Amino acid sequence: MGQANSAEHPTPPLAKLRRLGAGRRLQNIELTQQGLSIGSDLRHRLVLGAEGILPFHAEILWQNSGFVIQAKSAAAEVWVNQVQIVAPHGYPLQDGDLIQLGPVTFEFQRLGDRSPREKRLTDSRLPGTLVAPNYAPTILQVNGPQWTQDFPLQGDQIYLGCDRTCDIVVTEPGVADRHLLLTREGATYRVKNLQAPQTLQHQRDPVQDLRLQDGMTLSIPPAVTLIYQVLPSVDPIEREESLDLKNRVQLTLGRDPHNQTVLDHPLVSRFHAEIYLKDGDWQVQDLHSSNGTFVNNERIVQPRQLRPGDTIRVGPYQFSFNFDETLVQQDDTGNLRLDALKLRQSVGNKLQILDEVSLAILPREFVAIVGVSGAGKSTLLNALNGYQPASQGRVCVNGQDLYKNFNAYRMELGYVPQDDIIHQDLQVIQALDFAARLRLPADVSRQERSRQVQAVLKDLELHHRQTVPVKQLSGGQRKRVSIGVELLTQPSLFFLDEATSGLDPGTETQMMRLLRRLADQGRTVVLVTHATKNVMLCDKVVFLAKGGRVAFYGPPAEALDYFGVQDFDEIYLKIEEESTPEQWKQRFLRSDPYQRHIRDRQQNLEDQLSHRTQAKSWLKLPSANSKSGLRQWWILSQRNLTLLLQDKASLLVILAIAPLLGLLDFAMWRKDLFDPAQGDPAQSFTILFVSVLIAVIVGSLATMREIVKEAEIYRRERMIGLQIFPYIFSKLWLCVVLALYEALIFLITKLISVDFPISGTEGFGLYLTLFLATLGGMVMGLLVSSLSPNQSVAPLLTILFLVPQITFAGSILPLRMLGPVGHALSQVTVSRWAFEAMVTLSNVGEAVAEDPCWQTPESVRETWSDQQKTDCRCLGANLFKSCRFPGLWKQYDPAVDQPEPPKPEDPGSPPPVPETAQVLLSGSYAEQVEDYSNRVDRYQTQLDRWQEDFRLWKENRGKAIASAEELLERSYRNQGQSYQISVWGHWLRLLALMVGMIGLLAWNQKRKDTL
Repeated sequence: MGQANSAEHPTPPLAKLRRLGAGRRLQNIELTQQGLSIGSDLRHRLVLGAEGILPFHAEILWQNSGFVIQAKSAAAEVWVNQVQIVAPHGYPLQDGDLIQLGPVTFEFQRLGDRSPREKRLTDSRLPGTLVAPNYAPTILQVNGPQWTQDFPLQGDQIYLGCDRTCDIVVTEPGVADRHLLLTREGATYRVKNLQAPQTLQHQRDPVQDLRLQDGMTLSIPPAVTLIYQVLPSVDPIEREESLDLKNRVQLTLGRDPHNQTVLDHPLVSRFHAEIYLKDGDWQVQDLHSSNGTFVNNERIVQPRQLRPGDTIRVGPYQFSFNFDETLVQQDDTGNLRLDALKLRQSVGNKLQILDEVSLAILPREFVAIVGVSGAGKSTLLNALNGYQPASQGRVCVNGQDLYKNFNAYRMELGYVPQDDIIHQDLQVIQALDFAARLRLPADVSRQERSRQVQAVLKDLELHHRQTVPVKQLSGGQRKRVSIGVELLTQPSLFFLDEATSGLDPGTETQMMRLLRRLADQGRTVVLVTHATKNVMLCDKVVFLAKGGRVAFYGPPAEALDYFGVQDFDEIYLKIEEESTPEQWKQRFLRSDPYQRHIRDRQQNLEDQLSHRTQAKSWLKLPSANSKSGLRQWWILSQRNLTLLLQDKASLLVILAIAPLLGLLDFAMWRKDLFDPAQGDPAQSFTILFVSVLIAVIVGSLATMREIVKEAEIYRRERMIGLQIFPYIFSKLWLCVVLALYEALIFLITKLISVDFPISGTEGFGLYLTLFLATLGGMVMGLLVSSLSPNQSVAPLLTILFLVPQITFAGSILPLRMLGPVGHALSQVTVSRWAFEAMVTLSNVGEAVAEDPCWQTPESVRETWSDQQKTDCRCLGANLFKSCRFPGLWKQYDPAVDQPEPPKPEDPGSPPPVPETAQVLLSGSYAEQVEDYSNRVDRYQTQLDRWQEDFRLWKENRGKAIASAEELLERSYRNQGQSYQISVWGHWLRLLALMVGMIGLLAWNQKRKDTL
């Protein structure tokens, strides 16, 4: 409903506008020489809140003793006597003229002159685009190869064909003289094909007779498309309302009908805030709402006393508290103005990418940012929406500093970056539903959320594709889903970066029309684009020269005149070739478009430029208590699980990789690897290290892309309140589940393929160690993913993290051989602590570790005699009996257990020489001598044999013991520190390392907020 200003005119009225329309109250608006501004903005003298009315729609001026009407932009629907008026051309008004502004019709009447003049009919002045001149509840949009026209459906029977007698004339190939008949049927129409069945199709099926529904698309091959649309009602929009607090003790605000003031908006919680009287003062408190209550743009946690002049913000609603105990309620939905005040952005000290950019964008305006490559278009867009604040200057929303008050407005900002902000593996409806659960208040029921999602699907014409995975959609449809994610909260400021990039011309046109419709529905839309084919649909266009200098800002039609060209593409060449960027900037600062579209609009904001502060220091992302962290974790966990289950190929690989790698154990290792008789000590340590290393590698490779692949999604969700730790732990719980599974498979295959000398308790310890190693690798992979600038770098960075897991674990290169830096790195190596725990739990060096003799320094042990080693379990002759170590018995020789060969009995002394010659010459003495000589010979022979036997016995025995001791010594020297460590302590070290990596991960994610 239009609203006329009641102030007295300094000059008498010369004419008036008389509003027409069935069932509407007649309204007269007097016209003087001061003219009349018209639009949906509240500052106009004639405010129209109907659908399709732009913030600055039209203006009636007094020129040359007469009134002239002028459209304020090419997108504004202004018709006089069914002739469309195209900006910037004016049209002289005469008495009786019928003026159509969108769906609203007025009759122009000169005072004192009531004879209607003859109405004139001419063609539209906008090439290639025609707009319906009359409002009707239903329209049929006809799309040809190079044109579009909306036809209002008002009759009971409507013929469409190429014959001039048809109600809708379409002269395109494939259209017959009388091709189809539209017949009214209740509130809709039924279409009947008057030609062959294949000449009219719906979803590629032939149509003969069909009842039409809103959004239904028909086609007439080869190149004509028909879209049936039901227009929304054009009820007036209430902007302000005064609430009297006198005679009240409390006032509740929220979405629920039981509140005293009902605020029906998806950003408002069911019971959002309460204003109550306490000790004679009015207090306001937040009722644990999802999106917060703000007093003077500061979020409140505790009740706050209200003072006159305070403003309360609940979603898009603002309440001003006055001295007379009244609240003035203002609904900012679709009524947010955006101002950029001398924005500057530079890289380093020299490279300037934004140079004193000032813009004034009014509510519901559709603004395109175009320019040459490297002109800073995306940088400007990100500065306007707070995504990457400018280093200097201000961005104001309805006069409030956006950077300082970002929390108050963040949910009213919609932003679609160049990359899609949706997961490709989710179905369309799943993507929107998860986004709605994250963005909408927690008290929104499933039914309410479903209705909101379905409304967005219908608005974007994606209802028939809702169960299709996003990755199977066309480029334009994927971009629509990204837009739909943002529309769930009904933002009033909408920013899009290259939304039409890579689309074919037809899809690009559809996307631009969609954005035009979104602006007309009540959003301020700012778009970065390279395509200028449909730029006339915008209200304003920003042309940037290199270095972020504004070469022009104003209506698209004015741009052509300003640059003196016939086509927008020619502007690029002029900006590149005719002058320097600085000259284009200075020329625009001296121009009339700058004065009208920026300077005049920002007169009241000039004083805000007096304080230049670094804008980045003002930006505050959502506080930790803005939304329940537990609820966010639950939603994100469900989304991650859904993504995993729907990506069948990735799920199959994840589940199959552990069994496949486990099968290699049967080919790599001998079953008796740990056996003292047949085992191999080197291989025993190798299998333990390889087990840990594979667990770490598999874990890190599984998660190295998990965060970087959704970087844009994370950054966008961070802006709307996503907390860091719920996001991280939503990844971690799945890592825990997968690590439990993979560690179990790794352990089972090893226990089957190799005989481990362990008990059940030690087997569980091995499982827990493999689990921690796998989980540690996954946490490391998440950290790598967070540090990676893109998915291509992630594998290379993963290698950089994995190499220390090999070199500093203490297996390939013993820890004793590492220098100070190597020792420091080994302290933060996941594989080291897991490997040492595995060595202890496998009992591979248990006997050595429990032998007190091995606690003596090596230099002392080397000096011990066999006698001193008598009490040692794993030293001396006892080691083959009491020491169990892989492959130790291979060094065994039977001599170890054989007694020392007995020494031959000494033949004694020779017989004594007789005293007498008679005895000496007797035969008995000779016999004694001969017997003694024989005994000496036998003794010498036995002694020689004994010496050889003793030598062999001692050599074999000593060699066996020495070899066994050397084997134990070598292993002890390299791995002895891990024979009997505190397994619990190592598990705690692994957990500490994971906590540290999670902390680094959280810090790095937080750091991205300021990049």
